[in-house]
Amino acid sequence: MEKGEMVRRDFLKTATSAAAAPAVLAQQGANERLGVAVIGVGTRGFQLLREAQAIPNTEIRVICDLYDGNLRRAKEFTTNQKVRLTKAWEEAASARDVDVVIIATPDFWHAPQVIAAAEARKDIYVEKGWCTKLEDAKRMRKAVKDNKVVMQLGHQYNSLPTFHRARQIYQSGALGKVPLVRTYIDRTNPWPEWQFYTAYNIQQPPKDASPETIDWERFVANATKRPFDVERFFKWRCWWEYSTGIAGDLMSHLWDSVNMVIGMGIPESCVTQGNLYFWHDGRDVPDMWHVLFDYPKRELAITFACCFHNRHVGEKVQFLGREKTLEVSPLFCRLYAAEWKPEFKERLAEARKLAEKAGISPLDMPVPPEYSFKKGELEVSSHMEDFFECVRTRREPRCGVDRAFEEAATICMSVEAYRQQRRVRWDPDREEIV
Repeated sequence: MEKGEMVRRDFLKTATSAAAAPAVLAQQGANERLGVAVIGVGTRGFQLLREAQAIPNTEIRVICDLYDGNLRRAKEFTTNQKVRLTKAWEEAASARDVDVVIIATPDFWHAPQVIAAAEARKDIYVEKGWCTKLEDAKRMRKAVKDNKVVMQLGHQYNSLPTFHRARQIYQSGALGKVPLVRTYIDRTNPWPEWQFYTAYNIQQPPKDASPETIDWERFVANATKRPFDVERFFKWRCWWEYSTGIAGDLMSHLWDSVNMVIGMGIPESCVTQGNLYFWHDGRDVPDMWHVLFDYPKRELAITFACCFHNRHVGEKVQFLGREKTLEVSPLFCRLYAAEWKPEFKERLAEARKLAEKAGISPLDMPVPPEYSFKKGELEVSSHMEDFFECVRTRREPRCGVDRAFEEAATICMSVEAYRQQRRVRWDPDREEIV
């Protein structure tokens, strides 16, 4: 039997029952129809509405958005002909016939909406990043815990088979000691990143977007009051006023995926380099973001690198162990032999023979992994399925409130380090950035 097949079988044997099959919504109350309100049905929110509607025994009862076009599109897709439309999120968060609130609004609105929904005793699915301020994260955590509601943060990597397999491999000890984890997510297009309107493939604002079709006053009610700006309404990620830029949108995904695999929690310290070097299109958040998170008590460092002008590296997480290297992304999970070990030379020799046969330079032929995830070898329920199962069973979801607080604190540390241009530290007793 080849080494790769042996490794694959070993890890298949370690698959936990929780991840081995999709969650079944057949616990107590599974036949009870749950009323759902969706606050924010733009690009991501419309996707979440579709996912929620596909869950058995759910019904979309309230749809909230500030743009008429988003409301029309969501209503046309919703199967409940009696669904109510509103531009007042407070009504959606407190509606008596609503059990679950899905929040997919700009990040700077998450805190008041999560707190209001929790105080109304609604279970909550909220998109990442959780919030933009550390004090808001504390208030959100308190509201969720005090009211004993289920809350899922929308880091869907927690519900992808490749990351579940990565966690099994890490926990098996096969990597040996892991002092360093590197994360990358480079993106680019012919147009600037975050330039999309109502859908990721639409690069021009809707022709009818205006103060008559958009409730701009509600949008800026939690921010600086300024004249109507269609760009800020749709491309809000480009401004500090409404977001935490790359930190909350992309870094949070990769950092949380590592936290899901190894459970390291909030970093002890953080250093950030960021700047606006390429897309000078009016945004004020950087288009490049490099971070070092340090965990000296665990003898662990985690790095993050992102740029918006080139995608050669793409997206991946590398767990650099002494015994093996693990690479994972939403598309793959691979395990590599340690290059310093004698047996690696055998694999290198095999790769060079293949290179000669193919007529290419040996340096251009990569050494194949010992193990590579195959589609279908591990089934995991979706992030939305996991959430609704937890709503019915009252279990903690895969990315619950404590994980959300860790994510928010880490984002805020990264941003604060950038703003102060220095290393910042986490005081775990006071729960403050110092």
